[in-house]
Amino acid sequence: MTSLTVAIPALNEEKNVAPTIASVLSAAAKVPALTVEIIVIDDGSTDRTAAVVEDLARRHANVRLLRNPGNLGLGASIRAAIAAARGERFIVVPGDNDMPAATLELVFRNADAADVVMTYFLNEEIRGRMRYLISEVFRVVYTTLFDLYVVYLNGPAIYPVAKLRELKLYSTRFSIVAEINVRLLRQGLSFTELPARRQTVEGNTSARIRSLAETVRVLLCLFVDVHFRHRDRYSKRPVRVP
Repeated sequence: MTSLTVAIPALNEEKNVAPTIASVLSAAAKVPALTVEIIVIDDGSTDRTAAVVEDLARRHANVRLLRNPGNLGLGASIRAAIAAARGERFIVVPGDNDMPAATLELVFRNADAADVVMTYFLNEEIRGRMRYLISEVFRVVYTTLFDLYVVYLNGPAIYPVAKLRELKLYSTRFSIVAEINVRLLRQGLSFTELPARRQTVEGNTSARIRSLAETVRVLLCLFVDVHFRHRDRYSKRPVRVP
């Protein structure tokens, strides 16, 4: 039996957070050897996101709500969920209902296929040319600097909670998933990649542009840690599981 914590960061997602939770519950119900807890992290929402989740938590014992004291960013939300997780495995699912239930079911069924179970998206065209360009530049820079032959570094992935809690993470915003992947894979963990599909278009591109400074800062810190400061820890190559 595998126990999985599903972290759902949400900022002003009152219309999307309930369908997201429903997709997770539906997918998990189809995987018999899996127990799931859902933690929704409300990152300072000004709408009814928290109220919607509280209502669902009253109806589902495996749903609970964490509330940040203001808008702290995706990185802070994920770190809070890691600290609160009760499962042995951990995944972040966007609160905008981006991942269809069928994709979640595929990922859940393969929760133990490798130490890190990664996803890559087959239909990136729905998010537009500029978003695709930014994503490709980000991927090429990261995979080249850290010698990682993976399709996508920013997709939802399943991780061992114990390993996540050992990490010192610098990211406060969108770079945190890539940072986690680099730090775990460069420790020699096994990984596999599964195809996924999106079901929402691009949201707040301006927020990603504003995060550029943090992206550069995290990249530099990672580079120094992996190649110089902690090179003994991060000198191993990841093992791909077919």
